[in-house]
Amino acid sequence: MKNLLTTFATIIFLATSTFATSTPDAEIVSSENVTVTMEAKDFFQTAAFNTESSTLDFTTVNEISVIQIYGKDGKIAFQLPVMSNHVQINKNLFSEGNQKLGFVLAGESQVYFSDVTIK
Repeated sequence: MKNLLTTFATIIFLATSTFATSTPDAEIVSSENVTVTMEAKDFFQTAAFNTESSTLDFTTVNEISVIQIYGKDGKIAFQLPVMSNHVQINKNLFSEGNQKLGFVLAGESQVYFSDVTIK
């Protein structure tokens, strides 16, 4: 019985410590007009908002296969083939408020999400 309680307590401790140590989202773009956050800090080589062209400019470590732009309702509004590690996305593709961008890297099926806030 003592071993069962010890095992149970250990499992609960490990589970709660795993959830408590999640990495907070890092702000990768911050400007007067746009904020972009993402958990994976080493995903981008560069990320910026170009005020002259009103574009989000991303350069990733690996080639991007597809970018998915999600609307406020959480559904895919646009899915754009990229096939490059550099992409520019015009601010006009977003509405004001909070939305998501999904990055699918070449050869992978996982979608890497970032939160985009248009002011």
